[in-house]
Amino acid sequence: MPSNLATWQSRPVPDLSLSPSPSPSEEGLVERLTVRRYLGEHGDRDAARAAAAAQVERLRDRSRLLEVREDGVRRGEAWVVQQGDDLAVIDVALDDVALAPALRDALLDLARAERRSRLTVTVSPGDPGSEALVADGGFETFATQMRLDLDVEPPAEDVVVLRPMGQERYNEWIQGQVAEYAEARQRSGESAERAREVSEQQHAELLPDGLRSAGHHIFEGVAGEEVVGLLWLSTERPMVFVYDVVVEEAHRGRGHGAGIMRAGARWALDHGAHAIGLNVFGYNDVARRLYDRLGYQVTENFVARTP
Repeated sequence: MPSNLATWQSRPVPDLSLSPSPSPSEEGLVERLTVRRYLGEHGDRDAARAAAAAQVERLRDRSRLLEVREDGVRRGEAWVVQQGDDLAVIDVALDDVALAPALRDALLDLARAERRSRLTVTVSPGDPGSEALVADGGFETFATQMRLDLDVEPPAEDVVVLRPMGQERYNEWIQGQVAEYAEARQRSGESAERAREVSEQQHAELLPDGLRSAGHHIFEGVAGEEVVGLLWLSTERPMVFVYDVVVEEAHRGRGHGAGIMRAGARWALDHGAHAIGLNVFGYNDVARRLYDRLGYQVTENFVARTP
């Protein structure tokens, strides 16, 4: 527990206070994560629940389950996680969403007390607690998770085909990939130091053996005889995940982004996936419009504001 939390938590924010749960039960948290985040990804409730429980366990050392109390009466809980310089609200459950503005003030107060650079909130569409927490609160979207369910067979792509990337091309690509991803994270609000740290760590974990890394497939998108872009897919989960898609600058504006993504959806279906997912940064309006046109649906919005 941060040393200044004991002082902070004693201050009411009108009629509402937060305090670490004295005997936290994670059953409700795991169930909510199962439904909101993992069921669509895994397509199976038992597998989704196992993934939710694994996330809670993975973040245990830097997370807190806080009780929300009104006049001393428990009215809900919020799961907050330390993510670099940010205080991240991953889950919130309230008996009455009318308490959301007061809870937001309390969380902002906590972020200030702990000298966090941002308060971030994961917002699941249709979840009244998280939606009320950020409504009219000055938050901006810095990233969005999206998913395309493959319950309807995607159209065949007759322009762009995928072929496995060769070693020489991979050596060229990976040199700039870490820096480009760090720059994207920085544009989305992270400090330069934090963005670089996360980018280096994630690439080292995801691609420890380069092109031979288990569960990862990196393709060139080819139209005719020309390489027009690339696509990086992961099969580590039942839902195929897009880690990167690029259209080469000389080939932009010709529909090749849509072609690469359609080819990726077809590849995912052919390899037994029930869905394909991705993350798009909030500033990337061009990519977001493409995914909307292709039928991807928002599964989570990640929003932030300074305390």
